[in-house]
Amino acid sequence: MKIYTVHIRPGEVSPQQKPVFVKEGFNALAFVFSLFWALYWRLWKPALLVIAFQVALVALRNHGMGVASIAALDLGFHLFFAYQANDWLRARLTRRGYVMADIAAGDTQLRAEQRYFERALAAAY
Repeated sequence: MKIYTVHIRPGEVSPQQKPVFVKEGFNALAFVFSLFWALYWRLWKPALLVIAFQVALVALRNHGMGVASIAALDLGFHLFFAYQANDWLRARLTRRGYVMADIAAGDTQLRAEQRYFERALAAAY
């Protein structure tokens, strides 16, 4: 079962129409495509962090660090990035005026959305 936080923008005409669901935990897309994932979500500081880390790895390689050590550092960085990615996304949503409205769980995001909207409609009536 996956857990999602549901974020809405309260100033909207109908804030329940466009909620943003953010999964808890590891983000596989951020693990594989760190820089592109950060740029897609307009997370500039994490994107700069990826670029700076890659530049540092090249500098370490040029100064004689072994390939295995560089691979271990790269793997560790991408694991760190993937576990922090969704938290950075939540912080960005908060800065843009979104508030966490609910927590939904489901086997898939679609099922979590369904449960969220069922509760939202039941609360409206």
